[in-house]
Amino acid sequence: MPEPALVEGIDVVRRYPGAQGVIAVRGASVAVRPRDFVALMGPSGSGKTTFLGVLAGLDPPDDGEVKWKGRPMSSMSADERRELRQHGVGVVFQSFGLLPALSAVENVELPLRVNGVDLTEARERAEAWLHRLGLETRMHNRTYELSAGQQQRVAVARALIPEPEIVMADEPIAEVDTENADIILEALWDVIRRDGAVLAATHNPEALRYANRVVLFRDGVVEQEGTPQEVAGHLTVD
Repeated sequence: MPEPALVEGIDVVRRYPGAQGVIAVRGASVAVRPRDFVALMGPSGSGKTTFLGVLAGLDPPDDGEVKWKGRPMSSMSADERRELRQHGVGVVFQSFGLLPALSAVENVELPLRVNGVDLTEARERAEAWLHRLGLETRMHNRTYELSAGQQQRVAVARALIPEPEIVMADEPIAEVDTENADIILEALWDVIRRDGAVLAATHNPEALRYANRVVLFRDGVVEQEGTPQEVAGHLTVD
């Protein structure tokens, strides 16, 4: 019997209002269980980012349902949603979402500070993450002083520092070389080691060396799902 899912999207539909009436996600279903590293792959414009945002609880589905540990997110109170964002789900945004007025280390320690961790501990943990991701010499630079690849690693550190149960990452290795991609993917594996999960929307086949499942997304629907070996002949990375 399959292990209960941490997060599950069931027949998710997400529309964008406007004259065009774009339907970005068209009844997609995915379940992410403990110790899953799922690569969400497909062409640009296929709806991966939108689907990820709905599963992370950032946007509500227009139809269908998203469940967290078997419970519909729509039934959660504001406090429960806040708790989920602070401790349950870590998000790496494609646009990084860093605060330009803060330094790299201040951006990374921010989730801990919001959660009430004292400044000394928060700073030590943030510095440790930045050191691990190869940014020990850039900790005190403002984000606009960092390259896109450096900003990407800061965003990954910020998502990981609260030790969430699942990380949902949108193109987490798009702006880095192969060496730094491996550093990021290995860091994400920390979530798997503590029985959490990772769902990463990515074009980069490097992620397949770490994934145990691949979900192929096309035109807003799940086209195919399986192990990297099972779906290898259907992969597109355009």
